[in-house]
Amino acid sequence: MADIDPTAYTFPSDEDVFDPGTVIDEDAIPVDEMPDDKRRAAWQARRPNIDHLADGVAEHEGAFLPLFDVGDRIVAEVRTEFLNNVPWIYTLIGKVRSIDDDTGIVSLWDEGSDARNPMVRWVTVRTPALICIKLAPTRGNPFDAAKARVKAPVAPSTAPDGTPTKRGRGRPKGTKNRPKEEILAERAARKAAKGKK
Repeated sequence: MADIDPTAYTFPSDEDVFDPGTVIDEDAIPVDEMPDDKRRAAWQARRPNIDHLADGVAEHEGAFLPLFDVGDRIVAEVRTEFLNNVPWIYTLIGKVRSIDDDTGIVSLWDEGSDARNPMVRWVTVRTPALICIKLAPTRGNPFDAAKARVKAPVAPSTAPDGTPTKRGRGRPKGTKNRPKEEILAERAARKAAKGKK
């Protein structure tokens, strides 16, 4: 076995080590030199807008109740009280896995994680000032206001007297009807053409 030459390995020199204060863009300010208010404003500018979505939590007699069920898709915007002005931290999108009625804890499958092994995240409906929960459409991007409309359920058809009517299978009656004279004329023409052969 050959001996290993220790001089064959090279270590990075001082010029090769990345300096976090290095400015790549000439006009950009390094993050560590940016004032706190500008840094926080840049972070808050990344917050996705969910104001167009329907509320997922309702208040009833001082208690906060979820307006969604297990299997529904929700968006949760998480904030913190530990910093000034209660800033936004992150936004979760996921399918509700379970709801604990006693504690208000909701576990959901995080759509932002790997679909082969999704992460379970927990939010609560009891602190709407810190966790804003909205109802998301079943599919698609919930942040796109034009496409993220939650479809209202279709009301069943009713008869003139107000009783619900049950629609049978197949084509509704009267959608393809033609006048009886037209049908008899076609039938007679077919019989005449068949008799000439």
